Amino acid sequence: MKALIQRTIDLLKKRVKDNLEIINKNQTKINEIIKQPASAERTYMIEKSYAVNKSLLSENNDFISLQLALLNFMEKYKDSPTLNDEETTDINPASILDDDELFDLTVQGKLKFEFGHPKFNDEFFFNKLLSYFAAIEAYEKCNTLLSLKKKDQVG
Repeated sequence: MKALIQRTIDLLKKRVKDNLEIINKNQTKINEIIKQPASAERTYMIEKSYAVNKSLLSENNDFISLQLALLNFMEKYKDSPTLNDEETTDINPASILDDDELFDLTVQGKLKFEFGHPKFNDEFFFNKLLSYFAAIEAYEKCNTLLSLKKKDQVG
């Protein structure tokens, strides 16, 4: 259970970081919009960007609060047999991660696309992966993927 809680905390940290990147991009966009002459469209775009930033900041506050609650829980029950239970060591990554996170980990090479991959038999995921590597002209990766699928169909 401890590993699952830690993984949740890590995912929450990543979401906060991603939200902050979006907020910074929006702020840059707002700074550019402010340079334009005053108009209803300009006002609308600024208000829209501020609303998105406000929403993301609120979400970050919730995520940070949850992280703190989980950290406090882990600290409070660090010696509990339930928290140290090893039955969660065989967690299926697909049950924790969404498709985008699995895709990112796969293209980064952190999660190898092979027979045991959670999305190995998912044709949509495979095609998305193949398209990605073709788009960045990583043809060796494309060949590797196609060979894996060919072996899977033959075997």
